[in-house]
Amino acid sequence: MLRWRLTLGLFAALIIWLMVGIYGVWLFNDLGRAIDKVMRNNYDSIRACHSMRVATARVNIFYSRGIDRPTLPYDQTGPLDRTEKEFQAEIPVLERNARDPEEQQMVRELKQATTDYIRVYRDVFRQYFAHDPAIRDSYARIPQLTLKITNLSDAILRINEKQMLQANQEARRKAAESIRLLLIAMVSSVIVFVFTYARLGRSLIDPLRRLTDSIRYLRSREFAHLLPVHSHDELGELTSEFNLMAQELRNFYRETDRKLIELNQIIRSLLNTLPYPLFILDEHDQISRMNPAAERLMANLGAGTDLPIQVKRQLADVSQTGLDYRIDDLKQALLFRVNDQEAYFLPRVFPVILEDGTFSGRAIMLVDVTRFRWLDEMKTDLLATLSHEIKTPLTGIRLVLHLLLEQRTGTLSDSQQELVQTGCNECERLLRTLKSILDLARMESGQAQLDLAPVSAEQLVRDAYQQFIELFERAALNLELAISPDLPPVMVDSTRMALVLTNFLSNALKYSFRDTTVSLRAELLNNHFVRFSVINHGPGLSENEQAKVFDKFYRSGNQNGGDGVGLGLSIARQIALAHEGRVGVRSEVNRVTEFFCDIPVAPSTEPAMAGLV
Repeated sequence: MLRWRLTLGLFAALIIWLMVGIYGVWLFNDLGRAIDKVMRNNYDSIRACHSMRVATARVNIFYSRGIDRPTLPYDQTGPLDRTEKEFQAEIPVLERNARDPEEQQMVRELKQATTDYIRVYRDVFRQYFAHDPAIRDSYARIPQLTLKITNLSDAILRINEKQMLQANQEARRKAAESIRLLLIAMVSSVIVFVFTYARLGRSLIDPLRRLTDSIRYLRSREFAHLLPVHSHDELGELTSEFNLMAQELRNFYRETDRKLIELNQIIRSLLNTLPYPLFILDEHDQISRMNPAAERLMANLGAGTDLPIQVKRQLADVSQTGLDYRIDDLKQALLFRVNDQEAYFLPRVFPVILEDGTFSGRAIMLVDVTRFRWLDEMKTDLLATLSHEIKTPLTGIRLVLHLLLEQRTGTLSDSQQELVQTGCNECERLLRTLKSILDLARMESGQAQLDLAPVSAEQLVRDAYQQFIELFERAALNLELAISPDLPPVMVDSTRMALVLTNFLSNALKYSFRDTTVSLRAELLNNHFVRFSVINHGPGLSENEQAKVFDKFYRSGNQNGGDGVGLGLSIARQIALAHEGRVGVRSEVNRVTEFFCDIPVAPSTEPAMAGLV
């Protein structure tokens, strides 16, 4: 069988490789022991000898008389004490590494010489301060002992250098023998490999080549190309299984092609029945397919095969904000003129992601909201008209209530004055509500004019901070200011933008837990926007509440004040949209809530924006 032939052919090479490996391990271990022996027995001894010679020279120089030192420093024993400690540390090293009797005798003599050296210096110190005449004899012994220490150190050093040379020669000899044996093993392995290749090449490599050619045929979907079976060994079994796999692949592709055709027909039917224009784009944002509604829209617009300029702008925003792009505000609907009539569409941009996570393009659906836009404008106009008509008689009622409070028509009792005061307060509250409704209606209809100018972002938040700091202190809240350095100016209407920050701070004042910190921040979001945000700790908003918090007349169930009507955040949203910005909220229930507003930076500091607008 092929398996046995292959096993026998490679067994000899395996044996040679194992022998070479075992011998290499033994050789490296032996060389390592030899090197360790040299380092342990000789290098430490050489270092100790050099250290002792340097120590004696350092002591002799320090305690010798010089031109700049007429008085001997025998009262300073520090250098001698350090040298004595070095001797005590190095002598055991020499005793441990001394192997032959000659070296051991030298080490004993060196130990005695160092002991005498230290003792003589101690006698000199004592005799110097005692004015003992014997100091001359003691001082005369120092050069002799120094010379003895030097000579013994040199002799021990030469013995260790000789031993290192012998160990090096032994290592070279072993290395030469190892190289010779390794060369023999390498030549043997090459011979075994050539023999194995020659024996197995015809029975193994040639069938594999035929199998490779057949795989190429399968890749080009030529499933009818089958391999002939010439043997009954493992290659014969592989060939048979390969032929069965080719037949199964042929049946699988036939079934897959049929399902793909059915799926394509279903997709075509869905695209034809979809009433909204739908564009399928490739990964380069080029149109690859359109439904009939999209084809009719393109024909009416005369755009040919290119996307309308409004849709291209939405695609540019997709690259900055993410793959999904959805607009729910009818005021942001795209305007097209179709058959001399205005039509409004809300774009929906969705990524096309394959099962393996590969990005394959985008789908753009334009939802026709023309009728909803008309109804929204009618609602806004009706609301503005109704508010304006109510404001006139309400002003008269307010004047009458004020006259009654001033008691110009007669004296009022306490209960009557309390009732009139309540009516007056409610009238004032209703007037503020009507004013907010009228402002919101003007913004939604586009009648509100913005006085845009480059304004310092830092100054905007500082003004809001100064306006609210006392209110927060009265409510037992800490208002902190966080401004990023080097903020660029923003293009805003200062009065309108101050109203946005006022609404955010007012909400934080109402909804914050007592004795917590509210943060007013301004930071550079990216090269195009500055983010103004207010972060507070309070009851927070659920996901459902976050989706409604910017709607008109919406009020959270956690509000603890009764003077609001739910228009502040809606007005803030309209102001941000009028500045071509955006607002948002992030909240965790009973933890942290952040309201933010992103405003474009001024054109002078954002040259890149000019090309996008």
